Amino acid sequence: MRIASHAKHKHTPRRTIRPAAAIVAVLALALPVDAMADSGVDVSNWQGCVNAPRAQSAKSAGTSFGIVKATEGTGFTDNTADCTMTGLAQAGIRRAVYHFARPEYGNSPEVEADYFISQTRGYVGQGVLPILDWEPGGGQKGNVAWAKRWLDRVSAAWGVKPLIYMSASTISMGDWTPVANADYGLWVAGYPNGYAGDRLRNPGQPPYSLGPWPFAAAWQYSSSGSVPGIGDRIDVDWFYGDAVTWAKYANAPLPAAPAVTPSRPVPAPVQSTPKGDAGTIASAVIRGEYGNDPQRHALLGSRYDEVMAIVNQRLAGGTTASGPGAYIVQPGDYLSRIWPSSWREIAAFNGLSSPYVIYPGQRLSTNGTASSGRSVVVRSGDTLSSIAARLGISASSLHGYRSGNPNLIYPGESLAY
Repeated sequence: MRIASHAKHKHTPRRTIRPAAAIVAVLALALPVDAMADSGVDVSNWQGCVNAPRAQSAKSAGTSFGIVKATEGTGFTDNTADCTMTGLAQAGIRRAVYHFARPEYGNSPEVEADYFISQTRGYVGQGVLPILDWEPGGGQKGNVAWAKRWLDRVSAAWGVKPLIYMSASTISMGDWTPVANADYGLWVAGYPNGYAGDRLRNPGQPPYSLGPWPFAAAWQYSSSGSVPGIGDRIDVDWFYGDAVTWAKYANAPLPAAPAVTPSRPVPAPVQSTPKGDAGTIASAVIRGEYGNDPQRHALLGSRYDEVMAIVNQRLAGGTTASGPGAYIVQPGDYLSRIWPSSWREIAAFNGLSSPYVIYPGQRLSTNGTASSGRSVVVRSGDTLSSIAARLGISASSLHGYRSGNPNLIYPGESLAY
């Protein structure tokens, strides 16, 4: 995230960011429900006020969420935050606000958290996600305890678990287990393509070690994006979920489902580890209400395998994706997560040895007899290139499309690689 240096600006006088009641009403009416609308940006005073016309242009180009700098340290409030948050709301773009931490200044996490809370209290309960931007200097990047105390303080005040933003390299500078175990999600930053020009797109899964987090909630994959309505060299991000997933993170009411015919009643709002008929939940998964894996795995909880067996059966045209004696690896899976007590036996069945690497789409034997070849089921909206990006392979590695034409693939068919 770009942070204006103190040499380039004067501190904005302390003021509270308060959205007008009319804007809150607009947000409630305009919150998008497109299941695959996961691209977004994060902005600060470098971009100026992203007013409604600019925000609408960005939305038309695929922007579904905006993350806005609110505060820094104990005395700086971004002077464009109010205007940008209003513009995003008017355009129906989901919103988050972040605080840039300054532990190197000797500030306590409680003081910085209270300052952030004082400046953003108008957004509490409005479906806005709070975020801690963790890029401190002065050798503080491994100060996990400071970050955890800030997160705890804001969580208690907002009633929402904040995300924490950090670069992939910062993860290795401390033991972040207490933060991950407390259910504070990770927004990771890393630019595999360097600082070349980029755009809003699905970048696939982050190619970094994320442990102790099992997955990233979001990935800032470039700081050089071109986004209509906002500008060039913009931080561009991918959120692993949709409007419903976002609402779950923000502890907000779920967006209204699209109207359906009486023969297809709307199921009750879904919850983490949901209850009810597995077939109905599977229908909600296919509609996108549980986001993408690995978030989907977390939201379905202990019912993941049961529900996904039905999903895979439907998408594969009547046959289960795994079949007897086999399991299809999902994004975010690792052996001990799938088989906590028997993963060594599964590794032996499949000829795996340290470091026990498995791949999304890989077919693993669960009894020593099934094939261990890799395959992936085509999802709605997929292309060969998007599947390849998701799996981290080349498009030419994919084969078996029934049309014989690499530009013509069908949802539900299984491709080998």
